[in-house]
Amino acid sequence: MLSALNEYISIKSIAGDKDENNKAIMFLGNILREIGFSVSVEGESKYEQPTIIAKYDSTSSSKKVVLYGHYDVEIIHKKEKWLSSDPFVLEEKNDRLYGRGIADNKGIFLARIFAIKEMIEKNEAVPSILWLIQGEEEVGGLTPFKVFPKHTQEFGAKLYVEETGYHNNGEQLLFFLPEEPKVNFLENLNEAVFESKAKIEYRTLNKFFIAGKCPFMESIPSNSYYLGFGPNDELSNIHQENESLNKVLLMKHIKQFQKFLTWTTVVDI
Repeated sequence: MLSALNEYISIKSIAGDKDENNKAIMFLGNILREIGFSVSVEGESKYEQPTIIAKYDSTSSSKKVVLYGHYDVEIIHKKEKWLSSDPFVLEEKNDRLYGRGIADNKGIFLARIFAIKEMIEKNEAVPSILWLIQGEEEVGGLTPFKVFPKHTQEFGAKLYVEETGYHNNGEQLLFFLPEEPKVNFLENLNEAVFESKAKIEYRTLNKFFIAGKCPFMESIPSNSYYLGFGPNDELSNIHQENESLNKVLLMKHIKQFQKFLTWTTVVDI
């Protein structure tokens, strides 16, 4: 995985750079198709960052899950001072992996891809997956607002999963924003995935978009469930110099995400 992550980090997928954004689209498209996803690129983006829609049709489960992610990264600001030689080269120091976009959202994205890949190769049950992948998160573009809704409506899933989540003082946070809270649902999820050690917080992952709206959140039907969990922590420095992920937490997330997908195939919602 680290080899693929190094390649992904090296792609400077920032607003307006058509060639680099096309590289990111091709990179993700190829790796997703290899494990059985159908992939389409949709929407006209003035930032040269169209939306990617990836779908996996499961033959092992009737359940469905919608995932969210993005391939764009924040620019490197002149004031930033990185410990590494190049923000677009993956570097490991003191059990942390450094690189622009690794915590938002490239590292987590690849971890989840490799989690799914391993499950499919082992013939383990996985749900059908709709992956909404945008390229305009860092600029708050409008393209995903035009693309996402029709796909979520057609797909008809109940579970919607954020791009990542956080640890606070070593404690896994589990974001949950239901229409009507189901205590048993949360307890079941916490036990199955986090050994009942996650701290549940009723909030969303913070985002700032045009008019204060997020295209992912806006696409979630009112009778569905929003979840957020991931390996980010207090040192991740999203949008700042020395953006990083704890290597142990990143690798742990692969197993957690596999447990989550297994859980989705048996939970009753």
